[in-house]
Amino acid sequence: MNSLKKIIVTLLLIATSNSFAQYVQGEIKVKEQSKLEISLKSNKAVNLFADFRENKFPIQFVFTGNSLPLNSDKKIVVSFVFTTTLKKDGKVIASSKRSPMPFFPGDMLMPVETFDFISMLSYLKENSDATVSEIPKGNYEIILEAKPVGVKGEISVAKLNLKIN
Repeated sequence: MNSLKKIIVTLLLIATSNSFAQYVQGEIKVKEQSKLEISLKSNKAVNLFADFRENKFPIQFVFTGNSLPLNSDKKIVVSFVFTTTLKKDGKVIASSKRSPMPFFPGDMLMPVETFDFISMLSYLKENSDATVSEIPKGNYEIILEAKPVGVKGEISVAKLNLKIN
């Protein structure tokens, strides 16, 4: 009976300590979807940039947290590293990682400039001034990620598929 009490107390301590663990969860969505097919009228990355700037494809970042620390202003702030990965025909051809950026929990719209896929698409081949922003033919996948810094948890990624004929 004594060993049963020890097991129960141990399980309660583990459950209690896990309930106070610092943890975030959330997602990145584009046009309210975690996976989106984008059709372009031309092969120009600058036109894709314009579509994002005109809010045809709003990027939404939302996260919540548990037992997150307060900053000196008594507000919850979590830093995130944003990563952009670009694949062409299934092969990674470019990737970038931003310096950590602080955010409050909640729901927010992100500017397309948070991620680097427009510049990645613009300079895929040797472009001259006359051909800058032309995207070569192929099937592209753009993966948008946010990873919390100093806190456990996961933010679901957004994936954009782009076909250039």
